[in-house]
Amino acid sequence: MSDHEIEISGLKFDPTIFTNGFEEKDGPNTCTSLCCRHGVYLDPSERDRILAHGHLIEKHLDETQIKDRERWFDNTEEQDPDFPSGKCVSTEAYNNKCVFLRKDGKCAVQVTEKEEGMPRFSLKPFYCILFPIVKVDGVFMYDDFCSGESSCCTASRGSEKKMVETCSIEFEHALGSAKYKEILEYYRKYFPEDGKSGSTNPGQESSGKGGGK
Repeated sequence: MSDHEIEISGLKFDPTIFTNGFEEKDGPNTCTSLCCRHGVYLDPSERDRILAHGHLIEKHLDETQIKDRERWFDNTEEQDPDFPSGKCVSTEAYNNKCVFLRKDGKCAVQVTEKEEGMPRFSLKPFYCILFPIVKVDGVFMYDDFCSGESSCCTASRGSEKKMVETCSIEFEHALGSAKYKEILEYYRKYFPEDGKSGSTNPGQESSGKGGGK
């Protein structure tokens, strides 16, 4: 992380959020699901919510996945203050991918939300939604877990559109519409369009929260 994090209305950001981005036609909207290959970390409350809807999720699993709910999670708890409860667990990997990743590259949890008429992101874990943004020690930053391996998660300084704009869905979910609008206003006021100000650090050490264990 940069030594010069930016604080806006009590929220902290690494400058790369404002200076780095994705090439045209790349970014999270072209997700290849590479980040789901090892499973993900989530709050125990998120695990419990998924299990409570397990009977619905099972309907949307394919033959490459397991329906035994007792094998969906590694329930070993780790301390992490960036999760609501202050601790996290993880999903298991099966067939070299997260147990919820289908062979068509879609997340069974997210498919369940859509097909069962549930509100968007009502089941999907927070850090799965946020990736390739991550929150570490209270600071929002770029997670370079898949950088260089997949264009959808490889951010660079020279791109025209920066992460703060490209990852609008992720930030709006994490911050809320009003806060996200405030962050955008800050970006447009203090950062030139070519992104030549701010940190020169192109990426951070991966936290593994949203893109693998």
